[in-house]
Amino acid sequence: MAHLRAGWLTDLTPLAWFAFYAAVAVAVTWPLAGHLRSTLLGSPSGDTGVYVWNLWIFRHELVEKGHLPFSTDHIFGYTGGADFSLHNFTPIAGLLATPLIPHVGVVAAFNILLMVMLTLTGVSVFALGKTLGLRNWSAALAGTMFIASPVITARETAHFSLVTAWSLPLFVLLFLRLMERPTLATAVLVGVAVAAAHYSDTYYGVYCLLIGVFVVAWRFVRIERRAPAPTCDARAIRIVDRTLVMVAVFLAWRLITGWTEVSIGSIRFSIKTLYTPTLLAVLLGATRVWLTFRPVARLHDPTDRLPVFIRLGGVSVATCLALIAPVLVGLVQRFFQGRLPETPLPWRSSPRGVDLLAYVVPNPNHAWFGRWTERWWLPPNADAFPELVASFSIVGLVCIGVAAWRRWLPSFWVAFTALFGLLSLGPFIHIAGVNTTVIAPWAILRYVPVLGLARSPSRFAVLASLGLSLLLAFALEAWRRNSPRAWRRLAMPVLLLLALEGFPGPRHLYSANIPPVYQHLALTPKDGRILTLPTGIRDGVSSLGNFSASNLFFQTAHRHPIEGGYLSRVSPSRKTASARAPMLVALLALSDQETTLTDAEVEAARWSRDTFLAYSCVRHVVIDKDHASSRLRAFAIEALHLVPVMEDQHHQWLVPLGPPPCQKPRPFYESGNN
Repeated sequence: MAHLRAGWLTDLTPLAWFAFYAAVAVAVTWPLAGHLRSTLLGSPSGDTGVYVWNLWIFRHELVEKGHLPFSTDHIFGYTGGADFSLHNFTPIAGLLATPLIPHVGVVAAFNILLMVMLTLTGVSVFALGKTLGLRNWSAALAGTMFIASPVITARETAHFSLVTAWSLPLFVLLFLRLMERPTLATAVLVGVAVAAAHYSDTYYGVYCLLIGVFVVAWRFVRIERRAPAPTCDARAIRIVDRTLVMVAVFLAWRLITGWTEVSIGSIRFSIKTLYTPTLLAVLLGATRVWLTFRPVARLHDPTDRLPVFIRLGGVSVATCLALIAPVLVGLVQRFFQGRLPETPLPWRSSPRGVDLLAYVVPNPNHAWFGRWTERWWLPPNADAFPELVASFSIVGLVCIGVAAWRRWLPSFWVAFTALFGLLSLGPFIHIAGVNTTVIAPWAILRYVPVLGLARSPSRFAVLASLGLSLLLAFALEAWRRNSPRAWRRLAMPVLLLLALEGFPGPRHLYSANIPPVYQHLALTPKDGRILTLPTGIRDGVSSLGNFSASNLFFQTAHRHPIEGGYLSRVSPSRKTASARAPMLVALLALSDQETTLTDAEVEAARWSRDTFLAYSCVRHVVIDKDHASSRLRAFAIEALHLVPVMEDQHHQWLVPLGPPPCQKPRPFYESGNN
């Protein structure tokens, strides 16, 4: 690890660096600053709409309802509301937005906080760089490269929680400080940093755990090669080599011929995919390496610091657990009530990582060439762009490569970047859009408790980008130190190329306007729920019906409770409860358009009309004319006895005739809460 340099605050003005990174944040999101109240960097019908809603519902529950804002009854009305213990809720951002929203509105508050988070992230990386011994200019470059990196810029269009990355470099700074000079105060601050990371994004809390394990292993573990292999190992190596050759020949034959069956006498083998033989080849290769080098891990603690560090680590853990207690209480309640969402991790079809070549794609956010490079090696999924972009500056990668070749880079940060870059590749390595079926470390680590909560491995690219930003700063500083003449000639062109390549503006902006129907609904008494059609129950991996995140975004304006909803994770009990309500069964099926509905189910839904209206308390129905099928519209109007109130270009507002009085959900549905 690089030597930690104290006292960086003595040679700079902190407010000046905050102002500098605030200017960078405005620049990389331009022209958003000129349209704070009316536009967003991402579509309100996507994840951006959910994150705007997060800020509004946090304030609504805290200020207007007067309780801890970790649950709400404003969504999933028929099944009794929801808690946010497993939702990407961003409560730190919600707390900061609470005093802003009454003065500037929820959209402007969201945009302001986006820039504030970028500013804090830049300052945190700068502070980490200074503490590692970088000069002002190179530490400033590291912070700028990170917040302007394509990884962060792409996620600004959908994943606001991943943009709030300031807690990661802050945690690294404090944890390295704890390793160098273990004190009680630093241990407490480490726990605070982990809690802040968790409250920014659940993934970031898991990342802090992984970073901590890596730093401890780097400090206290040494990998050594044992004595030369005995004769039995030499025989084993020959057997492994021959088997590996056989598997390689089979894989080549399978790829060339495309055959899926092999017959040896009366024995027939069926190999429809390459997963199993490739896994065997990887395991044989790993065995060959182990037999050759025979590595062994040994504890290395000459100064006997490990016991002290373990005790202070316990303080950090206790501090973190105390601060995230509201979330832990929700998790414990879920466990005892059987409401923990099941997140299966199938071996072959779990979320993929980034493409191996994604790191060398020219900036896909660039105004000049981004439209040609943004889809390089990305799958056709709607969320592939914000999820699977991993680019870094090509000029920066060349500088890092030259510095690595000359051995100018700190080995700790090379290993840090390599580790999280490897994890970002996911369970199976993709190259140029092709799944090679070669397993990567995440194929195993995703089954480790707690680590499995970070179910989308592509997001490890955020940590890889942090490492690359610091490595670039180390590389340029080493270049300046070791080749001053070349530095004087080439420094300015290199810095200009970095700026031209990395600048993502002007950014595409999405309208945040509220449709007239919802503006009029905002003026009505809040005495019932709104049902928007199509409707549904959606989470990060599954969907019943067809719920749009725009419904949550519009709720920030009309403020009525709604039926249906979206959370990062939804429990099976909620889906089961909804599937047993005849009216919801029909509405969800017709919203999906691909699910068939029998005549018996249609009739049962008609008979359950009053029951549904009583327990859902639906008093307004809004039909999205662009997405609701004619069959769904006709069924809803007939089955719910709807009459029109008003209509705009895209929406129709109707109300049910003579609805029964609202009732609380039955105990059956209460047991199905999210």
